[in-house]
Amino acid sequence: MTILQSPSGERSGPALSATDRRSGVAAGRVLAAGALGLVLAMALNAQQLLREAQQKPFGWERDTSVAVWEPIEDVSSAVGLHLPRLWADEALGRSKPDPGATIHEALQVPETATASGGVVVAETSDTAEIETEGTPDVASLSAPQLQGGSTADASVDPTVVSVAPSAEDAPAASVPATTIPWFPTPAEPLKLRVMGDSMVQFFGDTMVGLAEATGVIEAETENVLSSGLTRPDFYDWPERIIEVMVADGPDAVVLMFGGNDAQALVVDGQIARPFSETWVQEYSTRVGHVMNLVATDPQRVLIWVGQPIMRDPNYDDKMHQLNAIYAAEAAERPQVHYVDIRDLFRGPDGGFSRYVIGQDGQRTDVRLTDGVHLSTIGGRWLSEVLLDELGLFVDLDSGAPS
Repeated sequence: MTILQSPSGERSGPALSATDRRSGVAAGRVLAAGALGLVLAMALNAQQLLREAQQKPFGWERDTSVAVWEPIEDVSSAVGLHLPRLWADEALGRSKPDPGATIHEALQVPETATASGGVVVAETSDTAEIETEGTPDVASLSAPQLQGGSTADASVDPTVVSVAPSAEDAPAASVPATTIPWFPTPAEPLKLRVMGDSMVQFFGDTMVGLAEATGVIEAETENVLSSGLTRPDFYDWPERIIEVMVADGPDAVVLMFGGNDAQALVVDGQIARPFSETWVQEYSTRVGHVMNLVATDPQRVLIWVGQPIMRDPNYDDKMHQLNAIYAAEAAERPQVHYVDIRDLFRGPDGGFSRYVIGQDGQRTDVRLTDGVHLSTIGGRWLSEVLLDELGLFVDLDSGAPS
């Protein structure tokens, strides 16, 4: 080791060898390259990161994240750094096409109120009072009519409830108001679309398989995790439903939302607390709007699936209130049939249970450990119930060999 000596005769510390100097430079370059790579990755994914920030529940954390990512996304988009990700998404089929105004024109969605008084297109309520202190009794909303004409009690959870209009409002004919293909055949199958949030992920594919096994149904399913009707800034389901109705023209549609919807939403630029009066009015309008988008074609039937009983009592109460809204909105529309599945997954003690006794008398695992989603068997149970519901309006045996 070389000892350096200054002109004054004082000794200094050991001198760095050439190898040491090269190692230090290399380490510095590695750190610099890593930092540059991190910055580049942030820039390339700035749009997605901003979208995830906007998805967060309203509050200081969301505000902070959006404030951080908005300027980064602005710079990234300005110089075109977002394009590689878009190209990759398009190549992998993950891009979401812009439907444009022509889709709205093709659907000819009315902008007036329905016969029930519900607004069809309006996304917000202009007269609602924001942040109302009291929480309304959602169960007091107009009660749906059960199959057979009896009025549903909001405190009762029948296994399967098919909502139909009251006798006074029902058409004179003995068949439902819709005119979807009653006798589909392999040559002219019924087109079924199953759509919704993560709950659909756990039964959609199963239902598609069972439906296509009839030989007279052509089915597809799609779901978006963490989505719903309260946060169109994260995922715009009404826009997507318009796309599907226009492009595919399904004969029957199954929708399931709500698992992510018990959160604040924006009304006229202000935040409405979950289940406040304003919130209920706005959310009911959004639910009715989606139902109307599907029912634009009088030859289409919509099956709206309620939320099952949940393990967490607080979360379960919220889902129960959402179900009351779905049932009330469906009751106003002859083409919409609400299916209540709470009793289908109710445990032996009357509450939530992962294990439920099936029709064969066997104790069956129908829920996942998260206390929310359905197991594979639970998804099959639900799929069978929904196909039975569809079978009330369509002859699913019409294509069977005679």
